[in-house]
Amino acid sequence: MAWNMSFEYDAQNDVVTAYFTDCVLVNEEDVLRWRREVEVHLSRYAGSGKVDLLINLDGLVVKFTAGRVFGKERREVLERFTHRSYRFGGDDMTQMFVLTSGAINGAAVNHYATRDEALAALKAEREALRQRGPSPFGGGFAGSKA
Repeated sequence: MAWNMSFEYDAQNDVVTAYFTDCVLVNEEDVLRWRREVEVHLSRYAGSGKVDLLINLDGLVVKFTAGRVFGKERREVLERFTHRSYRFGGDDMTQMFVLTSGAINGAAVNHYATRDEALAALKAEREALRQRGPSPFGGGFAGSKA
């Protein structure tokens, strides 16, 4: 199969889920292509603000040679377009880069085995934030991104 990504909005849960097929990131050029395409998709959903995002890492392969650039670009995309993000699936190398870039950037990793587990964690965070109320520092709700 050829490089492909799709994003689906789940209205019942008010969340966007990202899916990847054969998106293999080997170098900076691949990472920048990934970023451009992800931004196009997310801008369709984030027109009125940021979204909650579930990311299926199956089909997204981050090679060692692209890892550092991927971490930086990933963080910037998530900061711009998401309130919070949770991920699931993925090969060992990609999971390692997600964990590593999360640690380097001081961000929560939020990785789960399945979409259902990731969605349950996202909903639990929403509920905890709802019970706590708005953040006095940002005028809204605090969330996790990376």
